[in-house]
Amino acid sequence: MSGRGEAVARGTTGDLYVKVHVEKHRVFQRDGENLVMDLSVKLSDALLGAEYKVETLDGDLKVKIPEGVAHGEILRVRGRGVPMGGSRRGDLYLKVAIKTPTKLSRKAQKLIEDLRDEGF
Repeated sequence: MSGRGEAVARGTTGDLYVKVHVEKHRVFQRDGENLVMDLSVKLSDALLGAEYKVETLDGDLKVKIPEGVAHGEILRVRGRGVPMGGSRRGDLYLKVAIKTPTKLSRKAQKLIEDLRDEGF
């Protein structure tokens, strides 16, 4: 900022330089006017579809997860990104990560084996 720095005795006022450091957000990554976040989805919800509550800049929002969604697929929520002035906003992109269970109950294991036998 020209002329806003420290004044020197019998001299002219210097310029003021401001250095801004932006910390990483715990949920969002910024991509221009868009926001990107990871969304962890249970395997059963990925197969059958579900509704998940996600955090946005404006508060929580329910998002429909379509049935058959794939790991790594990106879902777009229009107008929930970074405000760009006026009514213009970026989008929110949800990168789907499907959680697979590490341990199965005997019943769950039997059901999965039945699915495999069906060609699933």
